[in-house]
Amino acid sequence: MPELPEVETIVRGLDQELRGETIDSLEIFRSDPIIQGDPESFSEFLCGRKIKAVQRRAKFLLFHFEPVGGMVVHLRMTGKFTLTETKDPPGPHERIWFQLKSGRLLIYSDLRCFGTLECHESLDAWEDSKKLGPEPFSQDFNAKSLRKRLRESQREVKPLLLDQGLLVGLGNIYASEVLFRCGINPCRKGKRVKLREWEKLVDETRSVLNEAIEKNGTSISDFRRVDEKTGEFQNFLRVYEREGKPCVSCGMPVQRIVQQQRSSYFCPGCQV
Repeated sequence: MPELPEVETIVRGLDQELRGETIDSLEIFRSDPIIQGDPESFSEFLCGRKIKAVQRRAKFLLFHFEPVGGMVVHLRMTGKFTLTETKDPPGPHERIWFQLKSGRLLIYSDLRCFGTLECHESLDAWEDSKKLGPEPFSQDFNAKSLRKRLRESQREVKPLLLDQGLLVGLGNIYASEVLFRCGINPCRKGKRVKLREWEKLVDETRSVLNEAIEKNGTSISDFRRVDEKTGEFQNFLRVYEREGKPCVSCGMPVQRIVQQQRSSYFCPGCQV
């Protein structure tokens, strides 16, 4: 599933290309992604809407329309957008065509159809946003608040970093990388993490995410940019999917464990 750097990369590409564009018409080949479950209402809402901006909140894409209204998209495992000048017959995994007045075509594809698209008269009324934690680059994400909130927590620190109600945007890849840089074992209980370690974790979270954004995200399986190019940060990963390989710092073999049905990678020498 795309994490914050991948979604940010997609959002920046879409925002640059789509600002000022107007959606002229839609062709829906499979309605599974439309969580309202009504393709006609979905099309009626979107046709004629002018795109004011495309932004990100957590792992969601937010399409802002003029003067009001918006569309919220979660790509999940295999959803993606591509923009094209040509109009070939739809591919096997293309779910929705957004025909733009400029003549270009915005294509939403999704192999597994786990992604969702939903429309709102006002994005302020988007209920899921109220369940989300702070953004990693915001002042609300800080060591003192983390320590205060988790000082009695029995949960392990790796699952805590994946909790979108605590912090948005992190998934398996970047949580593993952040903990490695901090020297924190993923199995450490939240209450065992000291204030100075939370301070380092906040700094390293921002550092890792910034580096990944600069490299256009991590392409391990399905992730592609709007222009179909891959990211590059997979070439700079220090522990993720390096099971059995020597640690880049101490040389000990990187280990893999499963936490809450998800893989965690760490160095037993560096992350005590």
